[in-house]
Amino acid sequence: MVKMESMARTLMHGRLLRCPMGGNPPDCPLYEIRLLPFEERIIWLESKTDFELTSLLGYHLNCFEKKISGVA
Repeated sequence: MVKMESMARTLMHGRLLRCPMGGNPPDCPLYEIRLLPFEERIIWLESKTDFELTSLLGYHLNCFEKKISGVA
């Protein structure tokens, strides 16, 4: 069984590249991170705790649901 923390770390790698809805929205908590060179983004990600990454993933899943439903 895959732990949520491990899944969060894996899924957040994709979020470092761009928003799932496209681009790099300025209101995203990863906005500044996405401006860094790719190697620095990975270092930043690997420095985060499982709790921090699970929280960030939760934020992104909630944001994504709001955007596809037209709420945001």
